[in-house]
Amino acid sequence: MATPCVSRKNFLFIMIIFFITGSLFAKSVSGTITYIEGYVDLYRDGELLDWELVDIGFDIQEFDLIETGDDGLVEIDLKLPSGSKTTIAVNSGTTFYFEMEEKSGQNKTSFQMLGGSLSFKVQKLTAKDTLDVHTESAVMGVRGTEFEIITSPEGGILVLCDEGAVSCKDDQGREQYSKPGSVVDKVPNKRISSYSVSTDDLGLYRNYWVSARDEVFRNGAKVFIQGYSRQFLLFEPKFSTAFSELLEVKTTLERYGKDSSSTGNPGTLFKAKAEVSPAIIKMRSVMPIFEMIFYRLKELGNYHKEGLGIGSINNNLSSIEFFNTFGSEKDNISRQLAEVRYLFKLYNNLHKAAGGGPSILDNPFGGSGVPLGNPPRSSAFGN
Repeated sequence: MATPCVSRKNFLFIMIIFFITGSLFAKSVSGTITYIEGYVDLYRDGELLDWELVDIGFDIQEFDLIETGDDGLVEIDLKLPSGSKTTIAVNSGTTFYFEMEEKSGQNKTSFQMLGGSLSFKVQKLTAKDTLDVHTESAVMGVRGTEFEIITSPEGGILVLCDEGAVSCKDDQGREQYSKPGSVVDKVPNKRISSYSVSTDDLGLYRNYWVSARDEVFRNGAKVFIQGYSRQFLLFEPKFSTAFSELLEVKTTLERYGKDSSSTGNPGTLFKAKAEVSPAIIKMRSVMPIFEMIFYRLKELGNYHKEGLGIGSINNNLSSIEFFNTFGSEKDNISRQLAEVRYLFKLYNNLHKAAGGGPSILDNPFGGSGVPLGNPPRSSAFGN
């Protein structure tokens, strides 16, 4: 029986299909809820999921946003592409999500922490895995370690480490290490700093820091609320415009990024990617800072209800008027942000199907790999 002959053209076509298929089914980050109590919201693919679905054993995906209430607690076991495992304790009043990018053989898992407190237990990572945590004022780079990151209402962070070491960089690229015997904090208008604290005293120092930052916020609530509110008024129209343009390519993104079994030929995929890329780029430039401002204002709104920070936002708007409007719009904005994360996820699928490589979604949450910068300062916004 004659051996079938495969032409050079057919061979190249087979190799292209193999490459695309391999990209589509590449390993990704996966998580499972192992403990949950209290009030917990989970947004996926543009929707707030029914609370009855979110329970022990529920799978967590990239771009799922988890938001815990005042009594909410969640524990998640996360499995990285190499098989390394991370356990995450999500404390009350916390909002975060994660995504993964694959670049030059490296799997980079990035957490966007929008407020609250997260505790990590990270197994020693392989050479192919990296794990970063992004906040408003610093980026934490992790290997194998146990640590906690706490944010404060005015945008400060504290990093405490029980084991290993955590690299902490501010928006100027200045670096400090949190490790046993040393904590790191970054607060508005000050350089990132490290302080010697015994591991036996970490709990006491944590409570002291949280109390001290809360007092700082309360004493300057008017300035912080005014600053974040003005930033929201500046960025909300930019977000709305970018969101409208992104919705115009939603059909294309769903057609080629949703069903990996019918993505089409390489030429069609590259054409679809070119069609959606301008809207993706525009939203990627707006999304990180806008969502950070939005979730910070959700937190500050609770303080405002207590009577803190009441005053003027600008010559034509009081803080009461601002939060009345913000309160009526926040559920809709939460869903819009969830929709953006869904469309980013579809773009990631399309990008992989089109061959992978460098992506316009690389270096998430700020593009440069550094945090967004200091929160609003009194000198910038007045009293």
